[in-house]
Amino acid sequence: MVHRNPKVVAIKLQTLRQDFENLRIKNTETVQNYITRVIDLGNQMKSLGDTISEAMVVGKLLRSLGPKFNHVVIAIEESKDLTKLTMEDVSGSLVAHKARLLRQADDQVGKEEKAFHVKGEAVGVRDKEKGVSRGRGRGFSRGRFRGRGRGRSTDNR
Repeated sequence: MVHRNPKVVAIKLQTLRQDFENLRIKNTETVQNYITRVIDLGNQMKSLGDTISEAMVVGKLLRSLGPKFNHVVIAIEESKDLTKLTMEDVSGSLVAHKARLLRQADDQVGKEEKAFHVKGEAVGVRDKEKGVSRGRGRGFSRGRFRGRGRGRSTDNR
C-alpha cells in the first residue's frame, strides 16, 4: 500500500482542478479526443480522492465544447435530465451529431459536383442541338471582320 503525503495530494488536486476549469476543446481536436481528455482528467481527480460527480463532468463537457456545438448542447439540455445524464449518453449524442455533420458535408459536396457536371453536359447538348459551336473559324462569320470590307477582297488584283 502506498502512503501519500497529504500536501502533495492537495497540490496535485489543486493543479488538476485548475486544468479542469480551463479545459476547452481545441479547434483541430475531434469530439471523441476531447471527451477522452475530459474523462481522463476527471478520473485523475477521483483517484486522488476528489468527490467530483459525473454530473459535474458532463456539465463541464457541455459548457466547454464551443460555438459549433451550441445547438446540440441546447438540444441535450432541453431534452434530458442533466442530473441523470451519463458521459456515455453525452458522448454518443455528440459523436452521432459530428458524424451527421460530416455526412451532410460530404453529401453537399457530392451534389455540387454532380450539379456542375450535369450543367456542363446540358449546355454542350443544347448547343449541339441548336447547331451552335464554339471555337475559332467555325460558323457563319468565320471570325471577326472576315468576309466583307476588310481583309480579303472578292475582286482579283
